[in-house]
Amino acid sequence: MLSSYFILGLDIDVTDEEIRKRYLELIKQYTPEKDPNQFQEITSAYERIKTLRARIREKLFGTLSVSDAEEVLLSLGRARTPVRRRAGLKELLDEA
Repeated sequence: MLSSYFILGLDIDVTDEEIRKRYLELIKQYTPEKDPNQFQEITSAYERIKTLRARIREKLFGTLSVSDAEEVLLSLGRARTPVRRRAGLKELLDEA
């Protein structure tokens, strides 16, 4: 994720608007006709951090694919809910 900020020449604490502004500056400078590899790298970095949601997903899942990330989120949603259990007399006396 830090490489995305480095590629775009940004600090970590920038806003969505600042990211978009820098991206537009860079794609004007590195057009697909002039430097297709650099353009692709800039676009890829922008896609990874363009919104707060994208930045959070990148922090949580890193290089996992979208389907992997969705599968992880679904499994977290299906996680067992904790069952409230009352402590027995033996447990209470052992703690004291």
